[in-house]
Parts: sequence; structure tokens; C-alpha cells
Amino acid sequence: MKPAERRQRVADEIKRVVAETLQRDIKDFDLTMVTVTRCDLARDYAEATIRYSVLGDQQTRAACATQLSKVAGFVQKRVAERIKLYRVPHVRFEFDPSIDESLKLEKLFDRIARERQDNG
Repeated sequence: MKPAERRQRVADEIKRVVAETLQRDIKDFDLTMVTVTRCDLARDYAEATIRYSVLGDQQTRAACATQLSKVAGFVQKRVAERIKLYRVPHVRFEFDPSIDESLKLEKLFDRIARERQDNG
């Protein structure tokens, strides 16, 4: 197996473990609306950047980012327990705006379609 393929498989497994941990094991915070969108794993496996999305306004996102930074160590511990790796990557969370951007594009396309119907 090529190193890039292995790294992607490990990243996918980390993504799965992180999503399960946030949904099942975190009781102190309301992280039920968090969606883990992907995991970017460094070439040397030293860092796993967990991309996430959350529905809500800017205040909700900020609160979620604060909560995620507080539980990052616990999540990293769960990754270490469930995935046997030589080096456990440092887990950090980063907001993924792609879902918001796709919703904006969808609204734009809907508006264009309505305008075409009205004009045509």
C-alpha cells in the first residue's frame, strides 16, 4: 500500500473515532449539532486537523469552537485508545465553511432560476 493511501485510511478512521466521541462521550457540552466533515493528517502523522461544521450563527460557532478546544485532549486520548499508531497525532479542530458556502450557492442558483422563470 502506498504511504498516501495508508495516511488517508488512517485519517478516515480518525474522523470516524472523533465523530463517535463527540456524539457519545462528551456529556459536558452540547456538541450534538457538530458534523465532522473531514480529517487532514500530516505526512508525519504528528497532527490531525479535524474539520467540522455546525449549524447556527456566528455566536454559536464561537461557542462550539471554544468547547471543541476544551475537549481536544480528551478526543486525542480516545483516538490513541482506539487506533494503534506509532505516533498519536495532536488533534486540533478547525471550522469548515464549505457547507455554508454550498448553501449560499444553492440560494443563489434558486434565485437565478426564479428570475429566469419570471422573465421568460
